[in-house]
Amino acid sequence: MLDFVEELILGAAEAWWMPLAVFLLSLIDGFFPVVPSESVLIALASISGVRNGISLTTIFFMGWFGAFIGDQIAYWLGRTIGVKRFRWMRTRSVVRVIGSVQKTLKHSGSLVVMTARHIPGGRVAVNFIAGATRMKVVKFMSLDFVSAAIWAAYSIAIGYFTSGWLENTVLQIALALVLAALLGWLIDRGIKKLIWSRMNKTTPQDAVDDQLA
Repeated sequence: MLDFVEELILGAAEAWWMPLAVFLLSLIDGFFPVVPSESVLIALASISGVRNGISLTTIFFMGWFGAFIGDQIAYWLGRTIGVKRFRWMRTRSVVRVIGSVQKTLKHSGSLVVMTARHIPGGRVAVNFIAGATRMKVVKFMSLDFVSAAIWAAYSIAIGYFTSGWLENTVLQIALALVLAALLGWLIDRGIKKLIWSRMNKTTPQDAVDDQLA
């Protein structure tokens, strides 16, 4: 049974439609965070050493462009809809999350947009609210273009780094995904610590500026 699953995975990885699937999954993941686009990139890279039919260059560009377009959709949804149109957006918990993201965008907008893509779910909220708060289109697109490229390269690098560690394809993919989850958790904590540190430094100065105004 395990051998059948292994051959099924390897066959799908080399299929002609896989690059298109990577593009679509990365695009949808930009505004609908339950789609596991990172997992697909990591899995393909982790077994790239087993089959020559997997082009990491193609996978990289499909993931990059798909993610970039998906992020733009989230941005324009936020710019069009805003953060108060629907009743659920005005609940206490949602308002708290929106306020937190708005605050971080105000103090560290460029850093937040660049790093949010590495936090599943968080990137959708950041990009949506960036649009709702009218972050300049050119600025957002420029930052996100670079961020999406780093995200695709990083995801592939994790899988490629673990490639060949285990002989079984299923276990190899599982190992790569576990490592990616651990690194993602560490990155998430590091990013949040850095952002809050910068906010704590700038907030007192903002208070002084408000008093002098």
